[in-house]
Amino acid sequence: MRSLATAGEHAWSVIEVRRLSAGESLFGDVFRWHWLEWGVSTPSADERGWRAQLASRCHAEGIPFTVVASLDGEPVGCASVCEDDRDARYGDRGPWLSGMVVVGPARNLGVGRELLRAAADGARQASPTELWVWTTEAGPFYERCGYEYAHRKETLRDPSVLHLAL
Repeated sequence: MRSLATAGEHAWSVIEVRRLSAGESLFGDVFRWHWLEWGVSTPSADERGWRAQLASRCHAEGIPFTVVASLDGEPVGCASVCEDDRDARYGDRGPWLSGMVVVGPARNLGVGRELLRAAADGARQASPTELWVWTTEAGPFYERCGYEYAHRKETLRDPSVLHLAL
C-alpha cells in the first residue's frame, strides 16, 4: 500500500505499508520497538517469549499478521492483528489490533492512519466484520480514525475499548 503524507499543500513523503515476515532483518527493529514500548516495563516479561509472540503474529496470509510502515524507505511503525491480545470484558469479540507503534519523528505524518487502513484491509480479507482495540492512551486517535467506543476509560489503569466495522 502506498500513500502520500502531506505537509500543508505540498506532498513530500511516501508511506508504504506491507506485511512483516519473522524471517526478515526488519523483524529485529520491530521487535525492539515492541520491547522498548511495552516489554521492559512489564515485570514478568521475558525477551525470548516476547520475540516468539511477535513472530507468531507474522503470517503471510490470514490472521494473525503484522504490518510495517516505511516513510521514504525508512521503517517507522507497525501494528498487528491477532486473537490473543483481548480485553477480557469483550473476550468473545475480535480480531484485535495490537502492538501499534509509530516512532516519534514519524508521528503526525499519516503513518498511524495508514497502518490502521492496512490492518483493517488485511482483517477484512479474512472475513471478520469488526476490528477491536484496547488502549490506555490513544482512544481519541482511534476515534478520529473511525473507531467507536465500546468502553471509555474511567480510571488511570482502565483501558478504553474501541471497534471498527469492517
